[in-house]
Formats: sequence, C-alpha cells, structure tokens
Amino acid sequence: MSTRSTPSGTLLTLDRGIRVLEEISRGSGLCTARSIGSTLEINQGTIYQILRTLQNSGYVHRLPGGRYRLGARIAYLVDGYQIQAAPPQAIIDHLHALHIATDETVYAALALGSTIAIVASQESTKRLRVGSFEVGFAQKPHATASGKAFLAFCDDAEIERYFEDRELESSTANTITDWDVLKREFEQIRQQGIAFDREESDTGVVGIGTVIIGSHGEPVGAYASAMPVARFESSCESVSAELLKAADDASRSLRYRGAYPPKETGPRNPQKPFVSR
Repeated sequence: MSTRSTPSGTLLTLDRGIRVLEEISRGSGLCTARSIGSTLEINQGTIYQILRTLQNSGYVHRLPGGRYRLGARIAYLVDGYQIQAAPPQAIIDHLHALHIATDETVYAALALGSTIAIVASQESTKRLRVGSFEVGFAQKPHATASGKAFLAFCDDAEIERYFEDRELESSTANTITDWDVLKREFEQIRQQGIAFDREESDTGVVGIGTVIIGSHGEPVGAYASAMPVARFESSCESVSAELLKAADDASRSLRYRGAYPPKETGPRNPQKPFVSR
C-alpha cells in the first residue's frame, strides 16, 4: 500500500502519473491496471487514463494479458540523467576504496541542481547487512546521513531556500521534524565533520555521512555508510574514520585545498548540476 503524501502545490495528476511509472518499474512486467490501482489506492478509471497517456507517449508498453512494463521512451530520460549525473571517476574510485576498507554498505551522493541524489553504491558482504541503496534516490535529505552531511556545509541562506517549499516530513519516529533541532544538528556536524542517521530514514538502520567539497570550498556531495543498529556501536569509530578519509581524498581529487572538514564553505549554485570531471 502506498503511503507517500502529495505536498501542497503539487499537480495531483502528474504526481499520480509518476507514482504509476515507479510502480511499473518495481513490477518488472508483472503489474496490471488493477494491481497498480490497488497498491497506489487510485481508482481504476484514473489508472486507465494515466496508463493510456503514458502508453501513447511511449513511456509504458502494454504486454499480453494486460500487464505493463516500461516503454522505450524511458531510455531517453535515462540517457539524459546519465549525462548530467555521471559522477567523476575519482568519486567512484574513492567509494570503492571505502567499501574495501569497511565492508559496509556505502554510497556516494552528489548535488544535482536543487537535490542531492545517490549516484553510486556498493553493498556489504557481511551476513547481517542492510542491502543496497537505489541510485537516483533523493528523498528527505534531512533524514539521511548523506543529506545532512551535505546540507550542514551549505550556507544558511542556501539551507533556508532549500526548505522554503519542503516540509520536514518524518520517515520514522526518530526523524527530526523540528527546524531548530535540525539547525543545532547541522552545527554539530560542522564541528565534527560527521553526520549521523539514527534510524531516522529507516527503522533498524543507522547511517554515517561525510561531506565532499569542491574546488571553491563548496559542498558538492557526500559519502555515507549504512549498517544495522546491532553493529553500529562496534563499527562507528572505524567507519567514521574511513569516511572522513574517503571524503577528504575525494575533495582533494576535486582540487579542494583547504582544511578538512572545512571551517567555511563557499556558496553553491543550486541551478547548476554538478557535472565537473
């Protein structure tokens, strides 16, 4: 059952169309109009209208038996996203080194316009693990270690602009939803260089994040690790140290020359995706 809320000011029909696309993607060719409507709690008449529109545009394809899969037009969006979001090779190289050093699930997130999205991830090989993180995920950065690590090193004006039309929505009972509490946490992150997700984005999962800094002293992304709560106490110190090293090394690769963690950061252009190589 879908529980995603529709923020105020959002076009409802478009939001539903996006949710239908996401459901078809998850269904791997097994979704029907009925199953989609049931999962998303949208009436069948609306579902059929959305599916016809998406089919006519080439974004979905109807299979025999009334099942749906993604259409060829999706490749156009994927190509465009990859061109804009492909991370610099140095980011991938240091992520790989981080994965070897920790053997925890680790991922890299980069600023893409006005969002910070996961661009690469590697899963832990340990028996007790949290799984992989979906490339492209960009929701609720105030609840994730990578999002908080990045936002903490933006200047105050940028942070306020970012949250002008975004609510501090909760994912779990631990998610910070009070603006003053979040600002105090950002200050702690700036001082320590480490951000924590204390079961704020997913129950039972703890995250640790560090900011990646660009050549002008601006935050461009973050590395993060996620692990089960049961392993956090014994692994926190060593994983934090490896994350700080990886983010420092990546920042140097991007020609940052200041202190790490930085004492001050430069302003970022939220309209310009980070595509530097």
